[in-house]
Order: sequence, then structure tokens, then C-alpha cells
Amino acid sequence: MQIFLLLFSLIFILGCNSGVTPAPITTTTTTTSTSTSTSSTSLTSTSLGTSTSTTSSSTSTTTTTTSTTTTTIGCYIGAYVNGLSNTNSFEALIDKNLAINMWYIDWNTNFPTANCNLVKSYGNAPMIVWEPFINTTNTLEAIDNGNYDVYIAQFAQDAKTWGDLVYLRFGHEMNGNWYPWDGANNGGALGPAKYILAWKHIHDIFTANNATNVKWVWSVNQASWPNEAWNTFDAYYPGTNYVDYIGIDGYNWAQGSWQTFDEIFSTAYNSLNSYNKPLMIAEFSSATDETYSKADWITNAFSEIKSNYPLVKAVIWFNEKKERDWRIQSSANTTTAFKNAVSDSYFSGDKPLN
Repeated sequence: MQIFLLLFSLIFILGCNSGVTPAPITTTTTTTSTSTSTSSTSLTSTSLGTSTSTTSSSTSTTTTTTSTTTTTIGCYIGAYVNGLSNTNSFEALIDKNLAINMWYIDWNTNFPTANCNLVKSYGNAPMIVWEPFINTTNTLEAIDNGNYDVYIAQFAQDAKTWGDLVYLRFGHEMNGNWYPWDGANNGGALGPAKYILAWKHIHDIFTANNATNVKWVWSVNQASWPNEAWNTFDAYYPGTNYVDYIGIDGYNWAQGSWQTFDEIFSTAYNSLNSYNKPLMIAEFSSATDETYSKADWITNAFSEIKSNYPLVKAVIWFNEKKERDWRIQSSANTTTAFKNAVSDSYFSGDKPLN
């Protein structure tokens, strides 16, 4: 009976966590007791948006009592802080731990074990934006043809050796026209098919190397450039077995128009939620403007996420002064607005486990 109960608990937990539909965190405690001696086993697992903790005690069982409590955590808080050494200062500004810490590397860089260890020491999960800036005019074909298999295989092996959860965003914003891996720069109408082949080729190498701790984030730009019939989200989607999370990138540029969070993300969100995958806002921020309030934009954005974007399970703030001043430190008011927004318990700084 003990073995049966333990196997049943394991099957139940694994079944809950294998589904792709995001769910609230649910904590379930089951206690079985008798007047004789008992043995107990505790099992805990946490996924992006879902946590289950089960404790079972059993003997020759006569009485079982089950209590269930549910706590909703809408999404995890993450950021790109423009240098991992800035993590502590950023977390101090927002008075919250980051669940996910994101940074960018190119294909001249091996798997960043040291950086992953640093992020882990902060209590964050790493998200690597893996950018194939390679010396070729046919980026996607070169990858699919096997020209970089040695590098990819070593990256996969090192990721597996590291062993802990790592999110990998390969070839993001492929529906734009500003990267050497996007459709526009790889044959136009032929580009999406080449992208899928390259994605699957890389993913298959990771699978062959059993790098199961790597979670794949397929991340689009919120609008396609060029806006042509061939350049749609669907055209680039590698398939359900090749994607763990779907990301959407978008910014309020404040150039010619001021766009709210909903104006930027609603169309992409409504299109992509049909894939039945957990969603991330994988990059977002707002520029400053003399007429409009960035602080109000931030407040509104997090309110929208909580109220109207239930499938979004992580948001990653882009915190750098680059093309525009995307930082929360662009003014005292924006810093305060961000801190106040993420103080809501709906937004979690707990490190995800998968």
C-alpha cells in the first residue's frame, strides 16, 4: 500500500506539471494516519506558474484527510539589467528578487557556465538570448547545413553538465528585418521555412545530448516587419514539440505616437495564445516623453498584465539606456512606479524550477 500511494502521488504530480496550459500555484497536502506507526514522503515541484507540494503518510491506512489551498501567482518578474553585476542594485531598487535574469550572447561564446552560476547565486533562473551573429550571408542555411554542429553540440553538452534550469531564446524577433537570422534577410518568403529548419536542427542536437534542463523560448516581435503575407507568426512556428514557452517582444518607442501596453501586445497575445503554451513578455519597456508619463505607462502595463493577460507567466523588463532610455531609473517617478507595481503579490520573484 505504501508503494502504491507513493506511485500514485508521483504520477499525479508529473501529470500536473506536464500540461502546457498555465495554471495557478496549487498546494495540496494529503495526510493519512492510523493509531500505529507511519512513514511519510514529501514531493515538491514548481513550474512556470504551477507549484505542487504533496505530503503523504501511510501505514495499513484506516483514515485519510485531505486539505487543498490554492494561491494564484500570475507571472514571474524578470529583467535584463545590462550586466549581471547590476543585479543586486536593480533588485534593491524594486525591493524584490528577480525570478529570471536575462542576458545576450553571440555564437563566439561558449555556454556561459560562470554567468549561470552567478545568476543562480542571486536566486534567479538564467535566460540566455542566443544570437547567431556568424560570418555568413546565409545564416539559417549555414546552421541547417551543419556548419556549426560542433559548436552547438558542445554548447548543449556544457548546458547539460551545468544541470540546472536555463531558458534559451534562440534567434528572437525572427519576424523583423534587423537581424541576420530573420526571414527578411534569409530569402524573404523563403525565410520562415529556413528558420524552422535551423531551429529544429539545433533543438535536435540538444535532444541528442540529453540537455533536458534547457527550456526553449520561441520569441517573436509583437509586429512583423515587413508586414507581408509570408511574414506571419505562424510561418515561423517550429511546432509544439520544439517549443516550451512563447515570448513576445515589444516597446513603447514614443516616436510619433504613444502606445499603451495593450496597444502594443494585445494583437500578438490573442494570436499566440492558441498554441496552448505558457507565454512570456520576453522584452518590454517604455521610452520617456515630454507629453506623456512613463510612470503612468508602467503602472498601467502591470495592471493590464494582471487583469487581461492571464496566460502571461513571466515578464522581462529591458533596463538599458540604448536607442531610448528604457531604464526604470530614467526618473524617480518611474523607479517608484515600477517598485509599486511589482510589489503586488501577483508578481513573483521566486525562482522557477522548470
